[in-house]
Amino acid sequence: MTALFFTALFSVTAQADCSFKYQICEKSCDVKHLGDDAAVAGCTSKCVAKRGACLAEVGAEKTVEAGKDAWEGTKSFIKGLTDD
Repeated sequence: MTALFFTALFSVTAQADCSFKYQICEKSCDVKHLGDDAAVAGCTSKCVAKRGACLAEVGAEKTVEAGKDAWEGTKSFIKGLTDD
């Protein structure tokens, strides 16, 4: 149960980190390309792509952890099933 709590907390924290990084990127685009809406849009598109990659990485890490937990549960089940 504790592992599940920390996994959920990490996931929320990691997603918040992705959002924070996106906000910084977006604001830097606004400053870097002040007055050039097309350049801001292009730069912001890069930020969106980076945020998507960040969220995908968080999801992949969460999936790996869930897989490890499932494997441990399966091993315990088989052990219980085959013990005399």
